[in-house]
Amino acid sequence: MTLDWLDRAFVGRLKPAVQVPAKPIVPPSLSTVVAIMPQPSAAEPECALVVDRLLEVVPTEWDGLADSIEAVARDGRRVVAVTGGKHGEGRSTVVAGIEAVLRRRGRCVAIADRAPLLQDPAEAVGARAADVVLVDAGPWFTSGPVRRSSLERAALGCDAVLLVRRADAPPCPGWEKALAMIGLTVIGEALTFALPAAQG
Repeated sequence: MTLDWLDRAFVGRLKPAVQVPAKPIVPPSLSTVVAIMPQPSAAEPECALVVDRLLEVVPTEWDGLADSIEAVARDGRRVVAVTGGKHGEGRSTVVAGIEAVLRRRGRCVAIADRAPLLQDPAEAVGARAADVVLVDAGPWFTSGPVRRSSLERAALGCDAVLLVRRADAPPCPGWEKALAMIGLTVIGEALTFALPAAQG
């Protein structure tokens, strides 16, 4: 697996600098679970080192994410989709970080790249045995109107959702409403990173 500039940005961060805006930019009903604002770097370590570095730099934020996932799992919502609106927002890194924290806590975690009901039976075996299933769902909300039927299909078998958004992208309250309409619990929103300044 090669690392893109996003992974390098995460690893290049030298110290925790979680930035919380003076006025929330998310609707009150949608809590910001974690905000990670790394600085870009030219380093290119192995993928596992990216997650290890992030867990070291901002442990409180990762613990908050894991706490939120555990809370919904205790309520019977153990299949959590991690999704957003664009490619390259850091969803896979967020999933890997949450998995690492939950495993350290002794939880059995399964990772899927699509909702359990969209998997073939052989793929779904691990998900059935896990305490928590994290679905690295890709973007569910592309440009244009939200199509309920497409959203329902993407979410088959999921119980809850963690939204991931770049910190420099505007919030979209309509996403939470659309997810609630199909019966999914929205855990919160993870703000991942700001795009590096253009060079030139």
